[in-house]
Amino acid sequence: MEKALIISHVTAGITTLLSGILAAFFGRKGGKIHRDAGKVFFWSMAWIFISAILIVIFVRFNFFLTIIAVFSFYMTFAGQRVLKLKKTLKPLPVDWIAAFIAIAFGLTLLGAGIRFLVLSNFSSTIGYLSVIFGFFTANTAWLNIKGFRNAKPDKMWWWFAHMNLMGGAFIASITAFLVQNGALFQALGNKGWLLWVLPAAIGSPLIAYYANRYRKQFGVGKYVNAEKV
Repeated sequence: MEKALIISHVTAGITTLLSGILAAFFGRKGGKIHRDAGKVFFWSMAWIFISAILIVIFVRFNFFLTIIAVFSFYMTFAGQRVLKLKKTLKPLPVDWIAAFIAIAFGLTLLGAGIRFLVLSNFSSTIGYLSVIFGFFTANTAWLNIKGFRNAKPDKMWWWFAHMNLMGGAFIASITAFLVQNGALFQALGNKGWLLWVLPAAIGSPLIAYYANRYRKQFGVGKYVNAEKV
């Protein structure tokens, strides 16, 4: 069972990377390639989450695996649900439940991170990572809850929400792939922490760039009165 879980987890991880690249950089947004690759990404990420929880429960506890599994899957789940909510604007109980669970997890992780830092005299790497991931998990869920309560969202809100959430999940999956590869840590020596921050350092500006480009294209935000390109 242990071997099968780990192999399936790794296979799903590789699949998310390949499908994420296809969805993000190939084909028209909303086109067949994007939609099909997005479905593969979602279900691969779902199995990563399920298999990670099973590994943590039945094989061995891995704090990092738990962090990434919850964080990345919630962003994937919320990013997929946005495409349903754009039509109804009525979140289902599952949306509320998932958001509140994510907030509880994020706050718990944030508290654990602070504790790790205090006990280690602020020298714990896992402490800093717990604080960062805890904050972003709770904040993402809270922003989604605020969105649920907004009866009149901005034009094309769902486009940007979907892009930010799925982009964040993709960054998390890349981070997990890099960090889980111990050989990369050894090659970098005491600079191994770079593997934690490089995906976000590169991916976040890219998401911001494309978000601004689409705002200009759709004439929303600061471009609301600007002429569309």
